[in-house]
Amino acid sequence: MGFQSDYEEIVSAFGKVGLLNKLFIGISFFLTVSSVTSLSEGIFKWKGFILDAINMYQYYIVVPLKTATAQIGLSYQDYEIHSAIILSTVIVLGMRLLMLGQQVAYDKINEEHGSKVKPNLLFFRVVAISFPLLLWLSYGITDLVFDIWPHIVLALIYPIVLVGPKEIMCRLSGSNDGYLEKSSFSYFKVYYSYLLAVFLLVGVLGAINAGLTKIA
Repeated sequence: MGFQSDYEEIVSAFGKVGLLNKLFIGISFFLTVSSVTSLSEGIFKWKGFILDAINMYQYYIVVPLKTATAQIGLSYQDYEIHSAIILSTVIVLGMRLLMLGQQVAYDKINEEHGSKVKPNLLFFRVVAISFPLLLWLSYGITDLVFDIWPHIVLALIYPIVLVGPKEIMCRLSGSNDGYLEKSSFSYFKVYYSYLLAVFLLVGVLGAINAGLTKIA
């Protein structure tokens, strides 16, 4: 019963984003009907799945980005591209989750008070667009040197960053129930489901590409 409830919660949240929902369901179905271990005998190889994903990312994302941006006067080191992709993805997903959380919270408010109030999501949309643009621009016109590992750690624990301030404010206000959407929306489950869907998509595409290359 608990698993069914969790699954329905994730699917319900994904249903609001359309394309990603379809990709996630499609990849899940594909991996279900044809296990990676059996595909290892043919095109896909489980032991090389992660390597295929990395190769796909490097040769079809990083290299083309460096080439394309060089044409407009922007210069990136590989670690800058890795950082920009990680931080942009984290912020965009974070803003999307905050928007979904706000919608759930306002739905509860409207249900309790019989109102039809809608949340103002403009701030989240502005941040989701402006932050990646400014980040890529700053990396492209400067020659920064930094360690990428803190960015990776941030990506892995980012739901804590999203939920932490909400929990702290609730504690300070004396509320033991937590923030409004807590009982109906899990930032952790949806965030990690997004990351899993993205990784599976890149990995499957990388495995297909590797398999077709070998066949050719």
